[in-house]
Amino acid sequence: MTGTGKWIAGLFIACWFGVMSFGIVGHALKVGLCRNTLSYFVVWDMFCGWRAYDARTHLIAESSTGRYYAVREPWGEFCPFGNIGRIQYDVSNHLLPKQINHVLSHTQHEQIDHVYVVQEIWPKQFNMPERLWNHYYSEPSDKVSYFHLRAVCGSSGQAITVFPDWITQQTLNSIADNPRLQREVRQTQSRFSTLYTPVRQDQNRISSGLITPFPSTN
Repeated sequence: MTGTGKWIAGLFIACWFGVMSFGIVGHALKVGLCRNTLSYFVVWDMFCGWRAYDARTHLIAESSTGRYYAVREPWGEFCPFGNIGRIQYDVSNHLLPKQINHVLSHTQHEQIDHVYVVQEIWPKQFNMPERLWNHYYSEPSDKVSYFHLRAVCGSSGQAITVFPDWITQQTLNSIADNPRLQREVRQTQSRFSTLYTPVRQDQNRISSGLITPFPSTN
């Protein structure tokens, strides 16, 4: 290798080491992780937030006469990538009020009372082509979707009631149905509390009935 080649190789190694060091230090100190796209190339978790479930959002409008309609663009849904509509990329449903108001304000329909945001979710393994499914699995592909009410909106798109997504709801259900966790919650008190430590004056107020103490967890 010539002298120029060694300088180029050394410069490349130094740049690579510097970028990786900056990424590791930045990740450890939580600096510059979300405000630029360059940090995506120096993190070690390339699939952060990747889930094993695929989801679709459905908008169902309920009229004043009790009839139900699918809220869709009659002029055609915009699909920026592939055949999935733009609304499906809004995972947190931040733009759904604008979407509902946009469709309902530009279409003719009877009076709409509520719009239900329904989340359909299923395991991503059922998105496999049939030949790949038959190669890896012995049982037939029987796709089962779960439908979960995500929010209830008004005719203008304003959210009236909001619920957790399906995965979060299942997590909450598993915690609520766990007798051991319920028992630990009742018997355990957090070490991190924003409440002040009672002094003698507060103890006197408690004994005199001016302050009601917390119930004992023992």
